[in-house]
Amino acid sequence: MTQYDVIIVGYGPAGKVLARQLVDGGHTVAVVERWPEPYPLPRAIGYDHEIKRIFHALGIADKVAAISREMGHYVWYNADWKVLIDIDETRDSISGGPTRYTFNQPELEQILHDDLRHRDGISYYLGMDAVAARDTGDRVEVGIARFDAQNLTVDRSETSWLSGCYLVGCDGANSFVRQLMDAPVTDHGFDEAWLVVDVRPNDPEKLTIPHAAQWCNPARPTTIVPSGVLNRRWEFMLHPGETPADMCHTQRVWELLSPWLSPDDGELIRSASYRFRSLLARGWRKGRMLIAGDAAHLMPPFMGQGMCAGLRDAWNLGWKLNRVLDFSAADSLLDTYEAERSPHVDAVIRISMAMGQVICVPDPEAALSRDNAFFAGILPPPPVFPPLSGGITARDSDGGPMGFAGELLPHDDLERDGVKLRLDDLTGRHFALITRIATDEERLRRLGIRQVVLGERGWRDINGRLSGWLESRGCVAYVARPDFYAFGSAVNTGEIEALMAAFEVLGGGGNKHVINEVA
Repeated sequence: MTQYDVIIVGYGPAGKVLARQLVDGGHTVAVVERWPEPYPLPRAIGYDHEIKRIFHALGIADKVAAISREMGHYVWYNADWKVLIDIDETRDSISGGPTRYTFNQPELEQILHDDLRHRDGISYYLGMDAVAARDTGDRVEVGIARFDAQNLTVDRSETSWLSGCYLVGCDGANSFVRQLMDAPVTDHGFDEAWLVVDVRPNDPEKLTIPHAAQWCNPARPTTIVPSGVLNRRWEFMLHPGETPADMCHTQRVWELLSPWLSPDDGELIRSASYRFRSLLARGWRKGRMLIAGDAAHLMPPFMGQGMCAGLRDAWNLGWKLNRVLDFSAADSLLDTYEAERSPHVDAVIRISMAMGQVICVPDPEAALSRDNAFFAGILPPPPVFPPLSGGITARDSDGGPMGFAGELLPHDDLERDGVKLRLDDLTGRHFALITRIATDEERLRRLGIRQVVLGERGWRDINGRLSGWLESRGCVAYVARPDFYAFGSAVNTGEIEALMAAFEVLGGGGNKHVINEVA
């Protein structure tokens, strides 16, 4: 039986990013994917500034930028094309650059795969389906069999077995691993059928269409957005009684597209019907088995956060698996994965649902009431992106967060003595103390925390995002986690000491417990 550190079932974006983190950590990975070739058609089309930061950390940001388009204004219109709300996605984000980008998923997956396939430690079992798994207590064993992509059948007559320390299911909405774990799924109640259409226009500049829009037309709510450098996407809400087979017919698709373009104006890449759902699994870990991405959650697409949520899962789980596999952290660290990610993604699902409930209004009278409320300035409050609410965050004696623990932290470029580099390149995938007040380097080394001192004797944050964050919150320091979220913050030297003590309680002081990373 072939032995690996981690077996990943499913080789989409989340599986690829997780695999990259693990091989970077020196661990061996087996990837099991039923499809022998990458899926060639677009699905996800958006990512945000936080995900771009992940691409930078992986060293592929320039390649991803070449297949991406910066978002402009995301405008919601009523049936008469009057503006309901204008969301400026060009505004500067805390990570630097615009808040959102669009891309073409097959091109992104090719970049991730090309980056991975030249690295040591990864083995591919493509065209193979996971058909069985058993947790033996100290290992997990996975049975795989050949998948016939033409007939959609599995040949179980020749099942082979892989062995790993952990199994991670990144295998989508119908996850085999989630079913093995018997993880229940909560349905938040959003369930709408939509037709998704991708087009490559011959000349995008000649099209008289908004850059990115929600046409909140009760006759047919419609989304119009770019999807990368060349492609455009339309999404049409289906009426009761309209069948996917009829609506996906080429002639019908062009009828729906006719207000904006004709067959002479571009190439139809694909059309597919989807049910936009709001689902959240409970129990993302069972022994040595875990789930991530669509296997753990589904959300409506109106925030463009589906793939982003899966990549946040992978980024969170990756640094924790690396520490557990290195024996520098206890296995209990993996229990914080769902504790951190589930409440966060649950909040994002609910925000996406709220946006969908504004858009998906088929009743003309209800749509008119909605429009009048917008025109009267009675706007829904802007969505507040959730922080981490638990897990590896500093807590005071009352159990409350220490400072701004759990917040997504800013990024900036740094300069000192003529040397310029990105903050994340300086800190790597480590905990880091960003501070105006230098503290004991030896203690930080023992705790596995890197120190970045800002100010005259340290680094200058070129765009002022780090110092601006500290000033706006009245802080002198914060501890950043490897996934860009705050472990905690401090307003003075005494609170810096309290942060260090909280870190030691979680295992940073030499007693291997949760996050100890002593070299």
